[in-house]
Amino acid sequence: MTWTVLWEPAALNAATGHLKEDPQGVDSLLRATDQLADNERPEGSRAWGTDHRRLHHGARRILYRVDPEALTIHIEHIGRTVA
Repeated sequence: MTWTVLWEPAALNAATGHLKEDPQGVDSLLRATDQLADNERPEGSRAWGTDHRRLHHGARRILYRVDPEALTIHIEHIGRTVA
């Protein structure tokens, strides 16, 4: 089953804000979110409430909401992990 991955404006703005300092990291982050289209619960992700999941990817974490009725994944927040 293929899911549609949609970026919420706040998450897209956060990713864009990291583009200048870490373009390769942002590219890797975008590829990781694209892979959610094939597997909405990849290894390393964990539940965050009833509809949300968190995925750590490199120095970033991705908070996303799974909408099984619409087969849509909403990327809602991008943040830095604590090193």
